[in-house]
Amino acid sequence: MDRANGAHAGRTRGPALTAQLGQNKYLAAGSGTLPAHAVLTVEAEGLGGLTARAESAEVVVIDCSGSMSWPSTKIAAARRAAAAAVEALRDGTRFALVEGTDRARVVYPPGGGMALAGPDSRADAAHVAARLVAAGGTAMAAWLTCALDLLAAQSAPIRHTVLLTDGRNEHDRPGELEDALTACAGRFTCDARGIGDQWAATELREIATRLHGVADAVEDHSDLEAEFRTMMTSAMGKALPDIRIRVRLREGSELRFLKQVFPTELDLTAEGVRAEESVWEFPTGAWGDEARDFHLCVTADPAGDPRGEDLQLASVTLVAGDQQPGTATPRIALPRPSPLLVHWTDDPVLSTRVHPRVAHYGGHADLGRAVVAGCEAYERGERATAEAEWGRAVRLAGELRDEKMLRRLGRLVTVTDLPPGEVRIRSDLSHGDLNAVWVTADHSTRWTAPSERAQPTERPLPEQREAPDRACPRCRRVSAAGDSVCTQCGHRFATAPAAPPGPPA
Repeated sequence: MDRANGAHAGRTRGPALTAQLGQNKYLAAGSGTLPAHAVLTVEAEGLGGLTARAESAEVVVIDCSGSMSWPSTKIAAARRAAAAAVEALRDGTRFALVEGTDRARVVYPPGGGMALAGPDSRADAAHVAARLVAAGGTAMAAWLTCALDLLAAQSAPIRHTVLLTDGRNEHDRPGELEDALTACAGRFTCDARGIGDQWAATELREIATRLHGVADAVEDHSDLEAEFRTMMTSAMGKALPDIRIRVRLREGSELRFLKQVFPTELDLTAEGVRAEESVWEFPTGAWGDEARDFHLCVTADPAGDPRGEDLQLASVTLVAGDQQPGTATPRIALPRPSPLLVHWTDDPVLSTRVHPRVAHYGGHADLGRAVVAGCEAYERGERATAEAEWGRAVRLAGELRDEKMLRRLGRLVTVTDLPPGEVRIRSDLSHGDLNAVWVTADHSTRWTAPSERAQPTERPLPEQREAPDRACPRCRRVSAAGDSVCTQCGHRFATAPAAPPGPPA
């Protein structure tokens, strides 16, 4: 069952949020307390006209440690990326450019603090970015603390940082990064990107998780500029600084968890604030024109409940700023509360159905666990376990149509049979390949109704796409057929390889 709520019953005028709750309301009577699962889909639209009035502050942190100098394409790409991020800033945005080494230094504006974005300041900052030099260590706690100090001095309600690194956090004292993340949590969001082979996926995932951002790998240095421009353009599209999900429970029910499950998995449970005895509110951060999905789980106890009728376990409401639930202001129209229902039944067919939205994101959770388990086993030297877990991940990614994960898993394993997930670990696997899979273990694809899905097309297996038919003349790393740049040293191949011959007619 999907229940949709919007300001105009699906037709909205002006900026609005809509909400749709998908669940199977039927639970088995006589089974005691059971979990009731639902997926809340929230879509924001029409916010483009509000962005000009949205107050934002941005910090761009670029790793300038010594390792960024090899290959030279890395620091060159970082310079272009920093300039691209600055050029995407909206007029009036407060911003700063930070050089990250074993300390953090504000390189723009030259006197420290934050500048006001405009044609002149963007051009000046891009000029400074073009002169960044790679020398020093890596201390991410210092970088994040610097961003916090800069952003805390601003009144802008939307605060965001983009961070690039190619290395591990080697120059902070033990526990220092954890302390910095605790101090920064809830104060700003942070998107993190890794480049090269030597960074740690676990560190970037922790930064993005704690600071409600997205972590990812940039596999080709030439893609970094576009990646930073995309991240900053998305940040500039944020117009609503404070959207919260309010869950009101009926007496006797308990909230098990609330997780964001699309576009990335993010457990919000521990961040919930009890507004009243049976009312919880969860922050979701700033919004632009976008869609996100959330998995809600609430306990249901049949004691004293009638059979054969719908009962409300909870209501789910979106709250913007200090607005009262369900109201509309000239800034944003909010949907009516969505009821989370239970219907006790003795019919096992009804009670054992899993709503397709819930099943889809449950599959992504299983995929993420398989990816992480395989990566951890591989680092421990347990190749058989890694192969089994990555094989399971390949099977799940295929079922979920997760093309990005399939492509990246194809850098770790040769797939001999996709549907059952039969794989062999590749001999040319690099740490960069491992990071690229590991860092996106919490990413997901959005659920779509079968009628909305594109017809499946014939596609080659990952190992066919990733045929190792070229060796780098500089470092001898064997690269995939479609690669234009060696992921080990950054050497750019002169021409693309010829496509392998097709099967005989």
